[in-house]
Amino acid sequence: MIIYNTSYLLDKELESVFVEWMKAKFIPLLKETSTFSNNYFCKVMVAKDDGGLTYSLQLLFKTREQLEKYLNSFEPRTKAVFNARFQNQVICFSSLLQEV
Repeated sequence: MIIYNTSYLLDKELESVFVEWMKAKFIPLLKETSTFSNNYFCKVMVAKDDGGLTYSLQLLFKTREQLEKYLNSFEPRTKAVFNARFQNQVICFSSLLQEV
């Protein structure tokens, strides 16, 4: 299992808008790619000193080929959609994890 994790850092004032948009718009858009087997959208429970919040979206891929298909064929468009909505409001970064 390969996990593609994206962390999102945002101000508390944006939380409700961000969470609703992720659940109603962004995650359904990602699911349309049919490349991953499951996903988890989580709030990171460690508070930041500046009062900011962190969320994590994990996409679970069964094979490296499915991940590559997502990254090459779909991620540029999904990133553009995300940036169009939250540009300069949310900092995000991705990491690749492998289940051991």
